[in-house]
Amino acid sequence: MYIWYTRAMNISLDDLHPLTLTLLKKRGIEESNMMDFLNPSYEKHVGDPFQIYGIPKAVERILLALHRKEKIAIYSDYDCDGIPGGVLLREFFDGIGYPVDIYVPHRHNEGYGVHNHAVDLLKEKGISLIITVDLAITNIEEIAYAKSVGVDFIVTDHHLPIHTEGKGQVVPDAVAVINSKQDLCTYSDDMLCGCAVAWKLACAVLSQLRIESVNDEVYQKVQTLPLGWEKWMLDLVGISTIADMVPLQKENRALAHYGLRVLQKTKRPGLLHIFNEQRMKKENLTEEDIAFTIAPRINAAGRMGSPIQAHHMLYEKDVVKAENFARDLELLNTERKAGVKDITEGISFDHAVYKNNVVVVGDMSWGPGILGLIAQKIIDETGKPTFVWGQGDDKTTVKGSCRSKGDVHVVELMARVQELFPGVITHSGGHEQAGGFSCAVDRINELSEALNESYKHVELQELGNQEILIDAELGMDDIHEVTYRAISPLAPFGVGNPKPVFSFKDVTPLSVRRFGKKSEHLEVVYPRTKGGQVKSIKFFVDKDMEAKATQPHTLLAHVEKSYFAGKTELRLRIVDIF
Repeated sequence: MYIWYTRAMNISLDDLHPLTLTLLKKRGIEESNMMDFLNPSYEKHVGDPFQIYGIPKAVERILLALHRKEKIAIYSDYDCDGIPGGVLLREFFDGIGYPVDIYVPHRHNEGYGVHNHAVDLLKEKGISLIITVDLAITNIEEIAYAKSVGVDFIVTDHHLPIHTEGKGQVVPDAVAVINSKQDLCTYSDDMLCGCAVAWKLACAVLSQLRIESVNDEVYQKVQTLPLGWEKWMLDLVGISTIADMVPLQKENRALAHYGLRVLQKTKRPGLLHIFNEQRMKKENLTEEDIAFTIAPRINAAGRMGSPIQAHHMLYEKDVVKAENFARDLELLNTERKAGVKDITEGISFDHAVYKNNVVVVGDMSWGPGILGLIAQKIIDETGKPTFVWGQGDDKTTVKGSCRSKGDVHVVELMARVQELFPGVITHSGGHEQAGGFSCAVDRINELSEALNESYKHVELQELGNQEILIDAELGMDDIHEVTYRAISPLAPFGVGNPKPVFSFKDVTPLSVRRFGKKSEHLEVVYPRTKGGQVKSIKFFVDKDMEAKATQPHTLLAHVEKSYFAGKTELRLRIVDIF
């Protein structure tokens, strides 16, 4: 007899449901690794933080600061990786009885990264050590400036370091740089998100404090902390790991798994308010709830308001204050969605600009907080690297966001613009597939030509087969609890571990209807051969898909369980109909 739910002890491959085995093989999981994949182990799969290059030096400097009773500040990014990471380090220092300052740069007024004026402000407050979260790997000049005025930096980041001709990789001259993407680091997983890197540092500091007394008050406080206390901060790591779309493989899979388990027990009043308003039960939370409910609201603060609002929502323990921050984020998220919708609905993809190899569009009336979302919408439609610009800090510059589907390294694309057209882009940075930039207003007309010329010089990456991969063929009679339990052990799903897609051939619906406030969603109900029916849904559907659904067709769908409004329902989530 097969074991339908595999996260238990003393289970062998022979006990697994055939569908579970099929899904594992489809994901390239070797038989020798299958049980480890299905049963993430904290002890086995979460690595020793001291193996990450830079952490030993960082721990030494932090312990020195605790001994000297220096003032410390956490300097975090403003997205759904940096915000949780900043909250995590702040709570860690609270936990050891050593409160710290927090600084989150304003996305529009300051922009990404470390800024000299922020260093000056923190120095005036008596700060002598700044620890970054999810930023600063490219802030060479700013950290050099901080050093010159007597402020030390510990950089924790996961973005790509700067590469220069002849010198190779260049990192800031900080006390310690913790980033597994630097050449000197040989850690087993170089794809941790920024919050996870910060958590690894916290774990390392805590382990040293348990055996070394550098400050009597801190030492006494640490002795009261139960073993494993640091694991309760994994809810923040789980949020960031899933929201930042790092591959859910290796250590990240374990961090996402345990992060969800902690999140399902959360007592954070801000999150509890969001769950209550969205009619969600925390014990049923999945990775999709992070991606589509939690992350957009945290990101909305940075995009549409002030990122410190999201920090307070996660950090605040006072119920009334936390709920007020959560309400503010809800309003900002609604504003964000409306802004993106208004702009993207007005785009005509027949325009010549969308025929170029690199799409460059913008308007001074577009707020910088939604530019990346607009770029992603254009990518989804055209598949081309896209640069979208809008209003800058003043009338002399514009700010922009760029996206690529993966075939073009956008940082390299921008770097070559600076080589071929010096001064067109005055600032740039980011990941391989996403980034930000600034440009002088009087040179914005050159940007499209410059980027399309740069495109001719960059190496294009093979994306492989972009068709939807089918995991297995099922029938409507297969949609039951046993099938769901054969699929669910592979969760959490995400980058590197996609949610399974199943094919249902030659199906004819019982009914097709629109639903939602504006009838923007689709529900299709199918019959079972042995009686009963199976519901399937898809959000934001065009008329073409609705028309296809009314005729006999092949359905591609996920199998999922909905807990909306306290009602448990096994259903299908439509991927495509043809």
